Amino acid sequence: MVEPVGTGTYDRKLRTGIDGFDCMSEGGLPVGKVSAVVGTAGAGKTVFAMQSMIHCLRSNPGVGVVVSFEQSTASLTADLASFDWNAAELIEQGRLIVIDGRPRADVLFSGAFDISGLLAMVEGAAAPDRPACVVFDGIDTLMTLLSSSSSQRLELLRLQNHIQCLGTTAILTLKANPATSGGFEEIALYMADCVVEMRREGQDSVSRRSIWIQKYRGSGHSLARVPFIVTFKGVEVEGVDSRPNTAQVSNDRLSMGVTQLDEMLGGGLFRGTSTLISGAPGTAKTTLGLAFLNAMCQRGERALGICFDERPNEIVRNVSSVGIDLTPHIASGLLHLHGIANQTAGPDEFAYEIATAIRQHRARHLLIDPISVFTQEAPAQNAVRRIIQLCKREGITVILTSLLDRNALEAEASRSYVSTICDTWVHLTYVIHGGERNRALTIIKSRGTAHSNQVGELLLDDNGLTIARTYTEEGEVLMGSLRWQKERANEQAIRDAEEEAARHYREAEQSVEELSGRVTSLSNELEAKREELKRLSQKAAMITQLERERRSQLSRLRSAGEPIQQAVQEVP
Repeated sequence: MVEPVGTGTYDRKLRTGIDGFDCMSEGGLPVGKVSAVVGTAGAGKTVFAMQSMIHCLRSNPGVGVVVSFEQSTASLTADLASFDWNAAELIEQGRLIVIDGRPRADVLFSGAFDISGLLAMVEGAAAPDRPACVVFDGIDTLMTLLSSSSSQRLELLRLQNHIQCLGTTAILTLKANPATSGGFEEIALYMADCVVEMRREGQDSVSRRSIWIQKYRGSGHSLARVPFIVTFKGVEVEGVDSRPNTAQVSNDRLSMGVTQLDEMLGGGLFRGTSTLISGAPGTAKTTLGLAFLNAMCQRGERALGICFDERPNEIVRNVSSVGIDLTPHIASGLLHLHGIANQTAGPDEFAYEIATAIRQHRARHLLIDPISVFTQEAPAQNAVRRIIQLCKREGITVILTSLLDRNALEAEASRSYVSTICDTWVHLTYVIHGGERNRALTIIKSRGTAHSNQVGELLLDDNGLTIARTYTEEGEVLMGSLRWQKERANEQAIRDAEEEAARHYREAEQSVEELSGRVTSLSNELEAKREELKRLSQKAAMITQLERERRSQLSRLRSAGEPIQQAVQEVP
């Protein structure tokens, strides 16, 4: 028995093993029903059907039967061996039965026929049990042998009734063009309980595949057309997770690896946010991104670098020239630099490879250098969004570098939508003045941060990266040697001002000392005058007192009648 999954209105669903599709369909394909997989040639219909069946057999007991109307048994078995499903084991165990249902080229058909014999053969192949899952691959090849649409409808209804009576799960694959109407293809789509449309389209020399659930009776499902790729694991569908992002918002600040830049960002980047570093070639975008990864590895946290333009060993060599040694972090396993080998792949393949590398390395921090390989076409923008959404959901801090033409306006970066999605945008550019080319750094935006609005000069030397203040002279930004000359001139002006101030201080101090000496001398002279004045005052008082005494004595003598002459003589 097939163990169903209870979900949605359909409480019986069969997981396909394609996580993204199971998420889109809210559980998988309907159990005991008919599902139709339609699409153009090379869209991946057979791979989808076989992957779903093999996952069913791996998860549940029973037998699976495949009826191929386009390939021989040997051809289909060889194709299955190219995937890591180990289908050969199931074939050897007798749990996977492949039936060659191709019409024989040497047989002429005349009159009416039906598929009763085919259905009986399928049922007998799985005897004594009923088949857990049946795949009719390329059933449109068989249906075209029927002469009329009424016959086609009758046989499709016969197939549907037989499947329902068996209680097995059936998957039909057929080539159909959604733009056309009429014919057995339309009848099959009306008959099926679940219709999955797969497309393969070419655009700018890149082939893109997409999957869409056209209908699903009795069950909710995603309405979006979602890109997918085919790898050695089979169909890989980008999951559409409708659940809200419950990742915890962190207030933890992370260093960019450059002290002055951390100060400009108000303390660094928030953990789990996304940052865009844009600029012209040679402005040190990669170096700045790797400085961040180096700082994170020094904290003991796992980091991943995705490299498109350079090989990992070249990157390690190049950044060592500016004092960033990544070798110990790579040796310890904290840092992994993943080079993208296939530069001609499409954005969906790139996104899948990056997501796989993130899961394998268990990275907490990510650098994609450059992201501009994605942003050239509209479909690539969706791939970038999915990468950033994945990082947001997992709490991964991501740094994206984007290559811009030197003369491009900042608005051009917004057209890629990357700058709109990212939380922080650091822009690097060149300033050419006075015969020099210097790097300028500005922070265009940083959500949740009171960031600096000043222009800084990014300097690279053997000791690492630093950001120097720029000078504005009569409306011009001074960098390089002009900034150095201005700094030296300002330093000399400060020294001259200090020396002038010291000279004035000494002169004032000398004047104070002279005045203080004069004040002391005058104070002494004043005190001497006061003493002299005091003595003169005492002497005058004494003379006055003696005169009073003489007059008093003279008065007494006159009163006594003594001869005045005698009194006068007696007066001393």
